[in-house]
Amino acid sequence: MIVLGIHDGHDAGACLFQDGRILCVSSEERRRNSKNFAGVPERSIEAVFRFTGVRPKDVDLVALAGRIRTTKPTRGEKPIYKVLRAMYSVARTEVMTKVGQWALAKVRKRSELLKYLAEAGLAEVPMRAYDHHLTHAATAYFHRPWTGDATVLTLDGGGDGLCATVSVGRGTRLEVVSRTPKFHSIAAYLYSAITELLGMKPYEHEYKLMGLAPYGQHERSAEIFRSMFRVDGLSFHNDGGKIGPAVLAEFAKRLRGHRFDDIAAGCQKVFEELLVAWVGNAVRHTGIRDVAAAGGAFLNVKANKLVRESGDAGRLFVYPACDDGGTPAGAAILAYLELSEERGARPALELPRDMYLGLSHDEKEMERTLQGSGFPFSRPEAVDTEAAGHLARGEIVACFRGREEYGPRALGNRSILADARELRSVRKLNFAIKHRDFWMPFAPSILEEDAGHYLKNLGPWPFWMVEAFDTTPDAWKDIAAALHPFDLTARPQVLNGLNPDYQRLVRETKRLTGVGALLNTSFNLHGFPIVGHPDTALDTFARSDIDALVLGPFLVRKSNGART
Repeated sequence: MIVLGIHDGHDAGACLFQDGRILCVSSEERRRNSKNFAGVPERSIEAVFRFTGVRPKDVDLVALAGRIRTTKPTRGEKPIYKVLRAMYSVARTEVMTKVGQWALAKVRKRSELLKYLAEAGLAEVPMRAYDHHLTHAATAYFHRPWTGDATVLTLDGGGDGLCATVSVGRGTRLEVVSRTPKFHSIAAYLYSAITELLGMKPYEHEYKLMGLAPYGQHERSAEIFRSMFRVDGLSFHNDGGKIGPAVLAEFAKRLRGHRFDDIAAGCQKVFEELLVAWVGNAVRHTGIRDVAAAGGAFLNVKANKLVRESGDAGRLFVYPACDDGGTPAGAAILAYLELSEERGARPALELPRDMYLGLSHDEKEMERTLQGSGFPFSRPEAVDTEAAGHLARGEIVACFRGREEYGPRALGNRSILADARELRSVRKLNFAIKHRDFWMPFAPSILEEDAGHYLKNLGPWPFWMVEAFDTTPDAWKDIAAALHPFDLTARPQVLNGLNPDYQRLVRETKRLTGVGALLNTSFNLHGFPIVGHPDTALDTFARSDIDALVLGPFLVRKSNGART
C-alpha cells in the first residue's frame, strides 16, 4: 500500500509512505527557498516521486493533513479572517466547535490542489482528509520510543478549529478524550500575540521570545497573563475573552510601561505554568504517565524541560517534526492504518528512529554545481579530517551532505558549525552570517560519550534539539558559545550513531581541540529556510562569511576569503 501524505497549509509539505515505512518527506519551503511556504506543495510532491522512483499511478490513497482549509494562510489581514474569528468566538465550547468543523469541512478549499493532482497524474486516486490535531498525535504516538500505551498531547496555535487535544494511545488506536477549541489557544492568543506585540513575526519568531525571556523579570507581567488564561481540567480557558486584534489591543493597554524583556519573561513563565499543569492533569486523567507530544507549541524547549522535571510524566517524547511540517507523515500513517483495516491486512509500522528522511543529492550533481560556481574546491581523501582542521582554527564551516533532516532542526546534514569554545564565533555568526538578534542562543552537538560531562539530568532522548537541559561548569568553559548566554542552558543534539558522518566530524574535531562538541545552527541566512539544494547552499556560502563548505565529499573554499 502506497500513501501520499500532503499538507497544503502553513509549512506545506509531502510524505510518501509505503507498507508501514516512510520513504521520503519534503518541506515545500526548501524546494522554493521561501520560509514557511503555505499552499499546494507541488515541488515537494514531484521531488518525493522522483527521489523514490514511485509512480503516481501506483498510489493507493492521497491523505490530506487537515479537514478545513478556507483560505491560504497568510500573516496579512483578509476579510475571511474576520469571519473565522467570529466563528471561533461562537465556538468556545467543544460542542459548538464540532458544528463549525462540520460546516467548514464542507467548503474546504481544494480547487488548486485538485487541479495540481490532476496534472500530476493523481486525479483518479482516492483522497481523504484527516483532522489536523489527529495527524500531530499520530506522529508523536506511532514514533514513540517504547511499545506500551501513551498519553498523547497536541498543542499549537490552531488547526481545524482546535488548539489542543488529549488522547490515549493503545495498540494502533488513538482515542481523543479532550479537545480545546481554538478560541482558548495559549499558543496563538498568548504566546504568538506577545511575539507580535514585541515587534516580531507571529507564527515564526516565537523562538526569539523564548530566547529573550531569561533576561527579564517575570513577576509584574505574569500576573496580567495569569488573569487572562488558565487551565481547566484537560482544557485551556481564555478568561480574557479576546482574540486576534482585540487581544493585541488589550495586551498593549494592560502592559503599557512594562519593559520588553519583562513582558517576554512573564509570557514564558505563564506558558510554562499552564503547560506543566495541563500535562499533569492529563496524566492523572488517563492514568498513563508516558507522554508523547506534538504540535508547534512543543518546540518551546524551556517548557518541555519543566514538564520533564515536574515528575508528572514518567517519560516524555516530543516528536522532532512537531510543527505543521510534520503533519503529512501523520496523515500518511493514519491513512495506512485505515486502509489496512479496510483490506483485512495486519498493519506493520516500521517507522524510523532518525530524522534524516528528506532528499539527498548525488556526487555528480554536486560536482556539476561546483564546476559552474567559480569557487575552488577539492575532494579530500578524508573530508571530515580537513573540515575539523578548519573548525579547530576557529573558522566557520557549513555542511550539506546526506539526506536532509525532517523538521525545523538542523542535525548535522544541513548545518553551520563552529568551535563551541570560541565566543568570537558567536559574533561572526550573528552579524556576518545569520543576522540574528544578539540574545539568541545557538545549540551544541555533543558526542554521547561526553554528554554527561556537560549536561545535567540528561533525559533518555536528547538527540533532536527539542528539550533544554541545565549544564555543568565544564560546559561553561568548553562549549560556552553553544549555550544560552544568560541562563547557560543547552538545547543539545547528542550524537549516538544516528548520523555516523557527523559523529566522525565531531570526533575528528575533538582529536584537535579536546572538546567533544560543536556549535550547530541551521544552514540558512536570516529570513530564509534551511538550504534545500546544492545551488542554494553555494549561494548562501557566497553571500555570507562562512569560511568553508562541505558539499557531499567535496570541500569548498573562497579564493580570497571574502563573500561575493
